[in-house]
Amino acid sequence: MNKESFVLELNKRGIATDEKQLDLLWDFMHHVLKTNESFNLTAIKDEESFVEKMIFDSALLLNNQNFEGIDILDIGAGAGFPSVVVSILSPKVHVYALDSTAKKVKFIEDYAKEKSLDVHGITARAEDFARENRDRFMVVTARAVASLRILIELALPMLKVGGVFIAMKGPGFEDEIKEAQGALKKLKGEVDYIYEDQLPESKENRSFIYIKKVGETPNKYPRAYGEIKNKAL
Repeated sequence: MNKESFVLELNKRGIATDEKQLDLLWDFMHHVLKTNESFNLTAIKDEESFVEKMIFDSALLLNNQNFEGIDILDIGAGAGFPSVVVSILSPKVHVYALDSTAKKVKFIEDYAKEKSLDVHGITARAEDFARENRDRFMVVTARAVASLRILIELALPMLKVGGVFIAMKGPGFEDEIKEAQGALKKLKGEVDYIYEDQLPESKENRSFIYIKKVGETPNKYPRAYGEIKNKAL
């Protein structure tokens, strides 16, 4: 995916980008790939594939959404996808990038500081951070981190009532939603809607599951991660 097709496909989805943002996205890609030579950040090293499967994929989070002025928490931010991409394309959003790997968080923080992006790094496990930051965010995201019912237990305690958790998934999300019904009921979440798309060149399917928090999540959640994983709700 080159710059021309990237812009064209974003425009089809109502996602605006200007030359400055475009240059910054490409700069970020080159920075990730350069850093990747000494510190593993991504398995995708081909630039055109990187644009489609990392940058464009992350940008789809902004499809028909206006997050201006709100706080977004990205669970398992890794090298900054979608957190840094969202910040570049929507600079009035306050982004918090959460990851348990300190090197990855520092990578994001250093780049955000250098480019004056509104991205704040947090080094912590999601379940630990959630216990100290209940009802804090209006939007929580997670891209390719864990199964939906595990993510729901990590994300919903941090959402304000009325806030939305956006799980970025590929194909097969229907089964994950079925498996997550118990977690949704106990944690006071409801599937609000699902946005499905397809990467234009690889034709890989993408799905964005919007889960609205409709009531207070009981204080006993989230549990320790071992319990969440081995005894999923």
